[in-house]
Amino acid sequence: MTHLGADVAAFVDGQLSPEREELARRHLSGCERCRELVIQQEQLKRRMSAGPSTGVPAHLAAALAAVAADPGPADPRGRQALQRSFGVVVALVGASAAVLLLAYVLAPTPPTTADPVSPDFDGYAADFLQEAASERAPDVVAASTSTVGGERLSTAELDELDADGWPCHVTLAGDLDRIEGRLVGDAEVSLRYEGEHVQLHLIEQIGALEEPAMAGFDRRTVAGSDVWVREGMPTVVAWEAEGVVYTVVTDAGTDRIAQVVSQLPSTPARSTVERIEDGLHRMTSWVAAG
Repeated sequence: MTHLGADVAAFVDGQLSPEREELARRHLSGCERCRELVIQQEQLKRRMSAGPSTGVPAHLAAALAAVAADPGPADPRGRQALQRSFGVVVALVGASAAVLLLAYVLAPTPPTTADPVSPDFDGYAADFLQEAASERAPDVVAASTSTVGGERLSTAELDELDADGWPCHVTLAGDLDRIEGRLVGDAEVSLRYEGEHVQLHLIEQIGALEEPAMAGFDRRTVAGSDVWVREGMPTVVAWEAEGVVYTVVTDAGTDRIAQVVSQLPSTPARSTVERIEDGLHRMTSWVAAG
């Protein structure tokens, strides 16, 4: 057995067959990653079964449970295809650097099982600027400046969400303090942080980024992670990890942004070789289809 993947929830609920449960237990004895997933799933199950007294909204707890499980092992056929594409890389290195460059450019985005989402980046930026204006001129701008709406979460609720795997850190980048957190809709948390002359909004929502929604963004590696960046005032940074989309809206500098990204779940940037392998696999698929 590789990683438990989708069997995590079934294992916790006792729904695996005796044979698969025994295999799972053997795997857990030597796999720290899956043990952590099982522990997280058990914690979420306890909180969900405890009812409203936990303080965590039931629909958000359910959403957390849905993304707690690992997406599962890679399709063996996909792995074999990747190995074949690597052989193609070796064959082409001495023949055509242009083909390798094309493969790098064509490398597809890693697949995800989460539903696609298009974050309201312009709305997030407008809300940030309105709040910044209120900080500079509180007598001019209305006292209630937030357009986020939603249910304001207590400190205890935010701390509990953070402990359950939904990042709501008390501080980010050393000295950015959490000022407020809101639950927006069924599965989106909006957090506001402040430091000396620096503000930052962090929006977390269930789903996967739709690439068409990233027009105007540049894809970059920040703190070793693959992210999308839109420069300006404010700077907007977005990425997805483990079935959750993270959006940072801030007037902080690049170093501070990198610190924030490093503190949150993220997707490690793919190496050049990995991108070329993926691109070549896509190119060979086109040729075979033709």
